[in-house]
Amino acid sequence: MGRPSMSAEAVKANKINIISTAMEMISESGTASVTARSLGSRTGMNSALIYRYFRDIDEVVLFACVRVLQEYSEDMLEASKSFSPLSDDGDYDDAGIYMLSWEIFCRHAFRDPEEYNTLFFSRHSAELESIIKQYFELFSPEHDNDADIILEAMFRTSNLASRNLILLIPVLEGRRSEQEIILINDMTVAFFYALLVQLVGNDQGVTAETQTRRMLEACRLLAGL
Repeated sequence: MGRPSMSAEAVKANKINIISTAMEMISESGTASVTARSLGSRTGMNSALIYRYFRDIDEVVLFACVRVLQEYSEDMLEASKSFSPLSDDGDYDDAGIYMLSWEIFCRHAFRDPEEYNTLFFSRHSAELESIIKQYFELFSPEHDNDADIILEAMFRTSNLASRNLILLIPVLEGRRSEQEIILINDMTVAFFYALLVQLVGNDQGVTAETQTRRMLEACRLLAGL
């Protein structure tokens, strides 16, 4: 006889339990603390059951890290209220929006470097858009505010280079060639990643504040602002 199937409600409850437990473990001891054995022990589930719902532990960790994006989206929503046209023609301060977007992103990313490294530079990062959608299907009560809607909209392009390019093009268009803009974009994201890795590695003398300052200086320099 085959194994009896679980109800949709039971499956959802188990997924929420696994992700919520992973969130607690990351808050306590970092992303490396989340393993199949530790999750099984904390949730009371057989570790094999975890693999019925998730491809691997990396995917569980990615789901658990989505929570840090919610506060970021709230800050972006608040900041977007100040994005008003400079003229009746609908022209915006593209450079100002670009720099403010990086400032807010750095403030959150460098405060939670392990989580942001997982979100944007891990094995399943390319599927972040899908992960976010599934996350809100599981944690639906949190989806009743504008910040959560903004969050889903922002990460329809989950690749960080693609997202930055959207903001960078209006800043450099007419001043740089298409190839130069792409190169500047790649250099910007690469520098951000290098700063993030330093924080993940707890490099001596590196803080969230120093990394934010260095990133903003690099953004101005690379974009010629």
